[in-house]
Amino acid sequence: MEKGEHLKRQNRPTMLQLKYLQGLSRVEKKRGAQGSIAEYYNVNRSTVNRFFKNCIERGILTEALEFTVEGQEWLDRYVRLYENLQKYLEEIGARPEEIEETIDVMVEDIDIHMLELMINAHAEKKSVYKRKENELDQETQNNLQKCERHPVVFRLYRMNKKPGQGRDSMAMRGFEETAEIVQDKGESYLELKVKDMSAHSRVSGETMVGKLKTLKYEHDEVLETADIVNNIVRIPMEACEIHKWTGVGTMGVVPVTVTCSVGLVHMPESTALLYFWV
Repeated sequence: MEKGEHLKRQNRPTMLQLKYLQGLSRVEKKRGAQGSIAEYYNVNRSTVNRFFKNCIERGILTEALEFTVEGQEWLDRYVRLYENLQKYLEEIGARPEEIEETIDVMVEDIDIHMLELMINAHAEKKSVYKRKENELDQETQNNLQKCERHPVVFRLYRMNKKPGQGRDSMAMRGFEETAEIVQDKGESYLELKVKDMSAHSRVSGETMVGKLKTLKYEHDEVLETADIVNNIVRIPMEACEIHKWTGVGTMGVVPVTVTCSVGLVHMPESTALLYFWV
């Protein structure tokens, strides 16, 4: 096999064929592997046999079903391509049930070099956007640090909204409607004021009054518990994602989980997205 021949257009595999080869690479005894691979992927053994025979003819596999150096390079390149194409399609909003078929069509119809260029361009665009977002984040932080207290409007929105439900989380009832970004001893916080909230008992129908019991915020994929002191709860600004939108202004967001106690009842945890506008 001439150098580069294993990467020519006619050698493009489907996602399922790649899985046959990945399965082959994991088994120690190659003889008889076609049967177990066919059974695992619920296809006819003859289908796997024909594909492996074709791979032998193309120099990807030896007669003993071992990968050649070029064949291993070919497999590794296509595995990376399929993984990157799946991430790309997920990020642009493709429906999960359509991704595998779409990838097979793309690999069949578009040259591998072009697909790799497309993926690299998308990754570079994401990188540039992230750098700009970080610059805006720093700019916003610098502007906020110029004043000790900055009032903001905020809302708590349901994360798992069901049909017919309102967008606002019930946890909004436990806070004053405005909040502040506060500078204190070199640290920045989003400061929320807790207030009494009421609820009707489903058993007696009585009106019960209570307050926020706990608030946890997500920071670096970990839930941290916020202190509640004198009806004030603070969320570090470093836990908030800051976005600056043209025509909208600066917006921050942080996932939170809250619990409340009303009367003798402890209400279940409520998970929400906390949005605030500067």
